Amino acid sequence: MNSQLLKIKQNTILYDDTLISEPDENLFDLEFWANEQETRIINKGRGKVLLINCQGLPSVLKHYYRGGLVSKFLSEKYLWQGESNARSIKEFRVLQEMFQAGLPVPRPIAARVNRQGIFYTADLITSRIDNSSSMGDRLKENSLSSDLWKNIGSCIASFHIKGFYHDDLNIENILIDSDQKVFLLDLDKAVQMDPINNMAQKNINRLQRSINKIYPNSSKQFPKAEWEILLAEHSKRLNQD
Repeated sequence: MNSQLLKIKQNTILYDDTLISEPDENLFDLEFWANEQETRIINKGRGKVLLINCQGLPSVLKHYYRGGLVSKFLSEKYLWQGESNARSIKEFRVLQEMFQAGLPVPRPIAARVNRQGIFYTADLITSRIDNSSSMGDRLKENSLSSDLWKNIGSCIASFHIKGFYHDDLNIENILIDSDQKVFLLDLDKAVQMDPINNMAQKNINRLQRSINKIYPNSSKQFPKAEWEILLAEHSKRLNQD
């Protein structure tokens, strides 16, 4: 697994040269891909992602959008603080570390930063996890079995064991495929540190708040018994390692 850095005009492209060759700006052009027959557009969170076929690889193209109040003024622009601090570059590199460590994440294919003076925009292409749905979708469909709650707890623990912590662990960033395997997504602000800290509990608390948001205005109750299964499996894995 290797990566190369390429500069084209105001673009910096970081890519895995074992997966693709001769990347250019078109790889990250939403309009270019929208005209391709196999492309599918999925609305997700603040923006949208494109399901594409990147040089023969089933892939996902994500354009970065801001959240919060600042998004009203700078919906897709970020303050330039150096190449290594750009969102897509950071996510590419942390995904590469996680993938090499055997953690269940999409494999990074290519990242781009387009600098525009003191601002930049960012894009990322990763491998696609087909036949999958988010934890949020499964909760809404009431299709999360006890085994899946256990798998989710185990998956989160596998990251914590290796010292990786998701900055915004929520039900939309947890993906489950048709084989019931669990993946984590959207890791551009993930951090790695010594496993002996309180970040694991912060991750768990954040996920619980995310689950809670589904239930306040519905007749359903928070799944307490299932949540305990997740916590027990997470704790078990941490104690084993």
